[in-house]
Amino acid sequence: MLGPVLLTLAVLLPGCKKEPAVVAKDADAGEVAAKVAGAGVKFQPGAWSTQVKAIDIDMPGMPPEMVAGMKDAMGHARAERSCLTKEKAARPDGDFFGQADKSCRYKTFTMADGKIDGVLNCGHNGSTQTITLKGSYGSDHFTMDMDMTGSGPGGKQMRMHVATQSNRVGECTPQEKTQADADEKAAAI
Repeated sequence: MLGPVLLTLAVLLPGCKKEPAVVAKDADAGEVAAKVAGAGVKFQPGAWSTQVKAIDIDMPGMPPEMVAGMKDAMGHARAERSCLTKEKAARPDGDFFGQADKSCRYKTFTMADGKIDGVLNCGHNGSTQTITLKGSYGSDHFTMDMDMTGSGPGGKQMRMHVATQSNRVGECTPQEKTQADADEKAAAI
Protein backbone atom coordinates (compact mmCIF):
# COMPACT_ATOMS: atom_id res chain seq x y z
CA MET A 1 0.00 0.00 0.00
CA LEU A 2 2.90 2.39 0.61
CA GLY A 3 3.92 2.49 -3.06
CA PRO A 4 0.63 3.87 -4.44
CA VAL A 5 0.42 6.51 -1.72
CA LEU A 6 3.95 7.67 -2.51
CA LEU A 7 3.38 7.69 -6.24
CA THR A 8 0.22 9.65 -5.64
CA LEU A 9 2.04 12.25 -3.61
CA ALA A 10 4.76 12.49 -6.23
CA VAL A 11 2.28 13.89 -8.73
CA LEU A 12 0.22 16.21 -6.54
CA LEU A 13 1.98 19.28 -7.79
CA PRO A 14 -0.18 22.21 -8.88
CA GLY A 15 1.02 24.58 -11.52
CA CYS A 16 0.20 27.73 -9.55
CA LYS A 17 0.56 28.66 -5.91
CA LYS A 18 -2.78 30.43 -5.37
CA GLU A 19 -5.20 27.61 -6.10
CA PRO A 20 -8.23 27.27 -3.87
CA ALA A 21 -7.84 25.12 -0.78
CA VAL A 22 -8.92 21.51 -1.09
CA VAL A 23 -10.51 20.23 2.11
CA ALA A 24 -12.15 16.82 2.53
CA LYS A 25 -13.43 14.83 5.50
CA ASP A 26 -14.46 11.17 5.56
CA ALA A 27 -13.78 10.84 1.84
CA ASP A 28 -12.50 8.09 -0.42
CA ALA A 29 -9.74 8.70 -2.97
CA GLY A 30 -12.22 9.40 -5.77
CA GLU A 31 -13.97 12.07 -3.74
CA VAL A 32 -10.64 13.72 -2.94
CA ALA A 33 -9.68 13.59 -6.64
CA ALA A 34 -12.98 15.24 -7.57
CA LYS A 35 -12.42 18.04 -5.04
CA VAL A 36 -8.90 18.63 -6.34
CA ALA A 37 -10.14 18.73 -9.95
CA GLY A 38 -13.09 20.96 -8.96
CA ALA A 39 -10.74 23.41 -7.26
CA GLY A 40 -8.88 23.85 -10.53
CA VAL A 41 -5.60 22.49 -9.20
CA LYS A 42 -3.33 21.78 -12.16
CA PHE A 43 -0.57 19.19 -12.08
CA GLN A 44 2.66 19.44 -14.00
CA PRO A 45 3.11 16.43 -16.26
CA GLY A 46 6.51 14.89 -16.88
CA ALA A 47 9.06 12.58 -15.33
CA TRP A 48 9.51 12.56 -11.55
CA SER A 49 12.17 10.94 -9.40
CA THR A 50 10.95 9.97 -5.95
CA GLN A 51 13.13 8.80 -3.06
CA VAL A 52 11.55 6.91 -0.19
CA LYS A 53 13.28 6.08 3.08
CA ALA A 54 12.00 4.39 6.24
CA ILE A 55 13.27 6.49 9.13
CA ASP A 56 11.96 4.32 11.96
CA ILE A 57 10.24 0.95 12.26
CA ASP A 58 8.84 -0.40 15.52
CA MET A 59 7.12 -3.79 15.69
CA PRO A 60 6.85 -5.03 19.27
CA GLY A 61 6.81 -8.79 19.54
CA MET A 62 8.54 -9.37 16.22
CA PRO A 63 11.91 -11.12 16.47
CA PRO A 64 14.68 -8.51 16.62
CA GLU A 65 16.50 -9.99 13.62
CA MET A 66 13.37 -9.55 11.48
CA VAL A 67 12.97 -5.92 12.55
CA ALA A 68 16.69 -5.33 11.88
CA GLY A 69 16.29 -6.87 8.40
CA MET A 70 13.34 -4.61 7.64
CA LYS A 71 15.21 -1.54 8.87
CA ASP A 72 18.20 -2.49 6.74
CA ALA A 73 16.09 -3.09 3.63
CA MET A 74 13.91 0.00 4.01
CA GLY A 75 16.41 2.30 5.71
CA HIS A 76 18.22 3.03 2.47
CA ALA A 77 16.58 5.59 0.21
CA ARG A 78 15.19 3.91 -2.88
CA ALA A 79 14.52 6.00 -5.93
CA GLU A 80 11.68 5.41 -8.37
CA ARG A 81 11.08 7.27 -11.57
CA SER A 82 7.51 7.75 -12.79
CA CYS A 83 5.77 9.44 -15.68
CA LEU A 84 2.73 11.64 -15.23
CA THR A 85 1.07 12.02 -18.61
CA LYS A 86 -0.71 15.21 -19.68
CA GLU A 87 -3.95 13.22 -19.88
CA LYS A 88 -3.66 11.89 -16.33
CA ALA A 89 -2.68 15.31 -15.01
CA ALA A 90 -5.78 16.83 -16.63
CA ARG A 91 -8.22 14.32 -15.09
CA PRO A 92 -6.98 12.79 -11.83
CA ASP A 93 -9.14 9.96 -10.53
CA GLY A 94 -9.16 7.75 -7.45
CA ASP A 95 -6.16 5.77 -8.71
CA PHE A 96 -4.27 9.03 -8.92
CA PHE A 97 -4.67 9.34 -5.14
CA GLY A 98 -3.43 5.82 -4.53
CA GLN A 99 -6.35 4.20 -2.74
CA ALA A 100 -9.11 3.68 -5.29
CA ASP A 101 -9.76 0.18 -3.91
CA LYS A 102 -12.00 1.70 -1.22
CA SER A 103 -10.12 -0.06 1.60
CA CYS A 104 -8.90 3.35 2.77
CA ARG A 105 -10.71 6.60 3.53
CA TYR A 106 -9.30 10.00 4.24
CA LYS A 107 -10.46 11.06 7.68
CA THR A 108 -9.13 14.48 6.70
CA PHE A 109 -7.33 15.86 3.66
CA THR A 110 -6.13 19.42 3.12
CA MET A 111 -4.09 20.70 0.21
CA ALA A 112 -3.39 24.44 0.03
CA ASP A 113 -0.69 27.08 0.04
CA GLY A 114 2.11 24.59 -0.59
CA LYS A 115 1.12 22.18 2.18
CA ILE A 116 -0.58 18.77 2.24
CA ASP A 117 -1.97 17.35 5.48
CA GLY A 118 -4.14 14.31 5.88
CA VAL A 119 -5.12 11.29 7.88
CA LEU A 120 -5.91 8.08 6.03
CA ASN A 121 -7.58 5.10 7.71
CA CYS A 122 -7.24 1.71 6.06
CA GLY A 123 -8.47 -1.77 6.83
CA HIS A 124 -7.97 -5.00 4.92
CA ASN A 125 -7.59 -8.69 5.73
CA GLY A 126 -7.96 -8.20 9.48
CA SER A 127 -5.42 -5.40 9.74
CA THR A 128 -5.91 -1.69 10.29
CA GLN A 129 -3.65 1.26 9.59
CA THR A 130 -3.74 4.97 10.24
CA ILE A 131 -1.43 7.05 8.07
CA THR A 132 -0.76 10.67 8.95
CA LEU A 133 0.57 12.71 6.02
CA LYS A 134 2.39 16.02 6.39
CA GLY A 135 4.33 17.65 3.62
CA SER A 136 5.06 20.58 1.39
CA TYR A 137 4.97 20.96 -2.36
CA GLY A 138 5.87 23.26 -5.20
CA SER A 139 5.57 23.05 -8.95
CA ASP A 140 8.75 21.01 -9.31
CA HIS A 141 9.27 19.22 -5.95
CA PHE A 142 7.67 17.92 -2.78
CA THR A 143 8.60 16.42 0.57
CA MET A 144 6.34 14.23 2.67
CA ASP A 145 6.53 12.59 6.09
CA MET A 146 4.21 9.67 6.74
CA ASP A 147 3.63 8.23 10.18
CA MET A 148 1.90 4.86 9.99
CA THR A 149 0.48 3.00 12.93
CA GLY A 150 -1.55 -0.14 12.81
CA SER A 151 -2.30 -3.63 13.88
CA GLY A 152 -2.37 -6.85 11.97
CA PRO A 153 -4.33 -10.04 12.42
CA GLY A 154 -3.97 -11.15 16.03
CA GLY A 155 -3.59 -7.55 17.20
CA LYS A 156 0.16 -7.22 16.66
CA GLN A 157 1.05 -3.53 16.63
CA MET A 158 3.42 -1.72 14.29
CA ARG A 159 4.65 1.81 13.74
CA MET A 160 6.65 3.20 10.85
CA HIS A 161 7.91 6.66 9.88
CA VAL A 162 8.70 7.15 6.17
CA ALA A 163 10.17 10.23 4.49
CA THR A 164 9.69 10.97 0.80
CA GLN A 165 11.29 13.52 -1.47
CA SER A 166 10.40 13.99 -5.11
CA ASN A 167 11.62 16.23 -7.89
CA ARG A 168 10.48 16.74 -11.45
CA VAL A 169 13.43 15.66 -13.57
CA GLY A 170 12.25 16.55 -17.06
CA GLU A 171 10.08 15.06 -19.74
CA CYS A 172 9.03 11.41 -19.85
CA THR A 173 11.06 9.21 -22.16
CA PRO A 174 9.12 7.58 -25.00
CA GLN A 175 9.35 4.25 -23.12
CA GLU A 176 8.02 5.81 -19.90
CA LYS A 177 5.17 7.47 -21.80
CA THR A 178 4.28 4.17 -23.50
CA GLN A 179 4.29 2.37 -20.13
CA ALA A 180 2.23 5.12 -18.46
CA ASP A 181 -0.33 4.98 -21.30
CA ALA A 182 -0.51 1.17 -21.02
CA ASP A 183 -0.97 1.37 -17.23
CA GLU A 184 -3.76 3.92 -17.67
CA LYS A 185 -5.55 1.73 -20.23
CA ALA A 186 -5.22 -1.34 -17.99
CA ALA A 187 -6.66 0.60 -15.03
CA ALA A 188 -9.66 1.58 -17.15
CA ILE A 189 -10.61 -2.06 -17.78
